[in-house]
This record gives sequence, C-alpha cells and structure tokens, in this order.
Amino acid sequence: MASAEVQETPRAANLSLVALKCAWPAIAVAALALLPFLNTPFTIDDPLFLQEARHAIQDPLHPQAFDVVWSAGLQMRASNLLAGGLAAPYILIPTVLSGNKEWVAHLTQIALLAVALFGTALVALRLGVDRRGAAVAALLAGTAPAVLGMAGTAMPDVAAMMYSVLGMERILAWRERRKWHRGLLAVVWLSLAALTRLHTVLLLAPAFVFLLDGIRARDIRSSFRNFPARFVTVAAVPLVVLLAIRLAADPEALFDRVTVRQTYLELFRIAANVCAFFTHWFLTAPLTVSWLVLRWRNLSWRLAVFAIGCATALAPKLGWAAYLAAATALVFGDIFLNAVRHRDRVRLALGLWLMPALALAIYADLPSRYVVPLIPAAAILIARILPDARPAVRRWLPGAAVMAGLIVSILVLSGIRGLARAQRRAAQELVAPRTLAVEPVWFAGQWGFHWYAEAAGAKPAVWLGITPNTGDIIVVSLIDVPAFARNWTRKRVIQRVAYDSGGRVMDMDAGAGFFSNVYGYLPWVWAKGDANVFEVWRVE
Repeated sequence: MASAEVQETPRAANLSLVALKCAWPAIAVAALALLPFLNTPFTIDDPLFLQEARHAIQDPLHPQAFDVVWSAGLQMRASNLLAGGLAAPYILIPTVLSGNKEWVAHLTQIALLAVALFGTALVALRLGVDRRGAAVAALLAGTAPAVLGMAGTAMPDVAAMMYSVLGMERILAWRERRKWHRGLLAVVWLSLAALTRLHTVLLLAPAFVFLLDGIRARDIRSSFRNFPARFVTVAAVPLVVLLAIRLAADPEALFDRVTVRQTYLELFRIAANVCAFFTHWFLTAPLTVSWLVLRWRNLSWRLAVFAIGCATALAPKLGWAAYLAAATALVFGDIFLNAVRHRDRVRLALGLWLMPALALAIYADLPSRYVVPLIPAAAILIARILPDARPAVRRWLPGAAVMAGLIVSILVLSGIRGLARAQRRAAQELVAPRTLAVEPVWFAGQWGFHWYAEAAGAKPAVWLGITPNTGDIIVVSLIDVPAFARNWTRKRVIQRVAYDSGGRVMDMDAGAGFFSNVYGYLPWVWAKGDANVFEVWRVE
C-alpha cells in the first residue's frame, strides 16, 4: 500500500521548500517546452478573454458587460457566451497593457503553470508521498499534453489548475492544523478556481472527503462530532462564488435563445461528450496507460469484461474512441472500488477530483482543456501507487510516461502554432490590404482570425441587424464553421485560399479535435488537405 497520509507537518516553510525542490525539474521541463512557442499567435477562445480583459480595465467590476459577435453570427452580450469565468480576464490584463503582445500572455501561462506544479508537489507531500513521488507527480502533470497545450494559449485553464491545486493544498493544511488563515485561503483559492472555470466548483466533493476522519460510517459521524467547523471552508465557497457572480454580473445581461440552442444538445452529443471525457484521460493526461501498466494484475476481470462489452456495443456509433474510453472507465472503476474496499479516504478524494469535467457532458462539446484543473489528482494517484510496482517498472515507467507526454505535447504545441499562424496570416493577406484600400470589409469567423481581422480594421459580419451591403467584401473562415456563412446567401466567391499547416490539432476530416471533440478525439494528427480554408465573398 502507499504510504500513510501525513498527519502533522513540522513546519510549513520546510515543507514548501521541499516541494519546491521536488517541483523544479517539472517547472524547468515545462518552461523549456513552452519557450520556443512564446510568439504563437492568439487562437481559439483567446480573443474572447482578451476582450474581457480589455473591458475589465475600463469596468473592473463587470468584465463581461459588453457586446460581441462570435460563433452565432449575431451580436450578443459576452455574459451570454461566457457563463461564469468572471475571474479569467484579470489574468490577461498585463497582456492588454503591453499592447496585446503574444509573448506576454505566454510568459504569464508559464508562471501560472510553475505555481501549479509547485502546488502539485506540495499536495503530494501532504498526502504522504515521498520526495521522489512528489517529483514524479509534478513531472507527470507538467508534461501532460492537455496542460502544455493549454499553456500554449491565453485561455484560463492553467490558471484554474493553479487555483484548484492551491485550494486543495490549503484544505489539507487546514485539516492538519486548524488555523483559520489556512481555511480562509482554501476558500479564496477554491472560489477563484470556480470563478475561472465554473465546473471546478465540484471540487468541493473531494475537499469534503479530504476533511473527513475516514470514510467508514463511524468515521463520518465522528468528523461531525469532533470539530464540525472544519466543514465551514467547503460550505463557504458556494456562497463566495454566488456573491461574486451577483456583484460582477452584467447589468444589461439578456437571455439569448441562440446561445442556449448552441449549448445543450441531443442525447448522442451527450454520449459523445462522455466518451470524450474518458478518452482525454487516455490521450492527453497521465492516467489511463500508467494505471493499467501498474495495476493490470489486480484489475477486476468482471469489470474489464463489462467495459469491453459496453465499448463493443457503442463502437458502431462512437468508433475506436469507445475502446479508449472503456479503458479509462475501467481505471476509474478500479480507483473507486479499491478506495471503498480498503477504506482509503485519500484515494476516494483523489478519484472524485478527477470527475468534475464529466458534468459538462451536457455542453456543446467536452474538449481536453476541461480536464486540465483535474490533472494534478491523476498525477498524484500514479505517484501513490508507484511504490507498489515491481522495481523494474518503478525505474522505467515514470521516465517513459514523462517522455511520451512531452512528445505529444510538442506536437500539439506545434499544431496550435500552425493553426494560429494560418489565421493571423489570413487576416494579414486577405483583410488588411482591402481595409487599407478603404474598401468596406467584414469578416466571419472566430478563433484567432477574429482577433487579427478586427485589428486589421474589418467589422464582424452578422446575418441579423446591421448587415453587409451590396458590393461589400466579406472574408470568411470556414474551419470554425461560423453561423453567418450558413445563413448568408447573397454572395459571390471571388477568392478561396487554403493554408496548410501539416500537423493539426483541429481537422474534422482527419479526426483531430484538441480544442473540441466535435472535430475528433485525437489531440494531433499529421494530415494534408484543406483544413484552414478562407473565402473572400462579394455581396450581391
């Protein structure tokens, strides 16, 4: 069995220093992997968060109180597009103040990731993992493709990971020594996590389990008899989050039915999102493969047969991803079964820490970025069971897992850079020359193209409201499937350009969908063909 949880920490300063020593290899590896990508252009949802940050400078208390045109091809309130996430834009204020320099945003992400990896090592130590295990946990988290891939953007998922792990660390510190400043910091960090990525509010479930004396019925009862005030920290977080949302809410928010239709979809999409959730743990996070290597002798054969049977039944609809999802579901089953069987409170809490993103299966998609705040738990779970493995496995598995994660991460970062460069180039070549010639130019598209086309002087096209006039130019990005392009028919295509970036993270035909499982389950593919296609329309 893994070593017992630390019950008393001699000196917090000493433990923090040990954690920093354990985390520095992971911080160095992650920074070295990300530094070559400092000048990657903005991409995917970066423009939304940058616009929020820009607005937050003018109106700090209402960062989402502005209009924006995004995927629906309609002007709507940002608060309708970005439900929750009120804390996210403040992270990008230095980027906006720098003149929107990409490298400032990416350096910010490196700093956030460094703190998150330090927090991962610190949590591992507080849970009784030895120094080598804490270093392994930080390395596994820091080289996960989902983590490094999102650290190559300006989106707030790495920040949510940082807040989450710092909040959990303070929960453990509060349990060890009940000093109120520790509990207060736990509330602050977990509230910031929920206000950055709303689904992390479900981390209150593992936080509650961490605070228990045990998971037997008598232990749970004794937890409430013996210092029940320990649970005040968990109870306070939803109140703080709701208060913050109320205070920072958009005073002009409108309920938008278009947004709702885009968000909640049919039963098949929910099933595909569930499949994606489990598949991400196989392809972009350090859990499924390592767990199966370490635990394959002890897995329940009944559970394995059931998982394979379910995958075979779902494969006609979900394809090969059903089998990867089944492998992860088998791992999850093993985690929870053993936690209950051995009354392992820590394993149960870490298992629950893996789960919050599953609640987003009702959303339009469930990309790998939603598991980023949960990856420290996976890394710590692996580190906890590593000592039980055979000596040969203990020697080669951590290095192999880190190297595999790093290789996939570099491929993903390269694909992100290729996609972002193509969209910036389209704005420079198709939009900027026409706006300089004082032509009326509109654009339809999202992602980085939205940011750079607007910066080049074009206006976002809408299909209701103030629409393009006869003779106007519209530059359309087809890869991000803008609703405007589906609804606008008064056009003549005068130019079509495809930008080939080789390795891809978003290619529906090739099945690559790092940023959206609607495009596919693979984080990266090598493919040729018209993935990044732009058309220039003349309005008739």
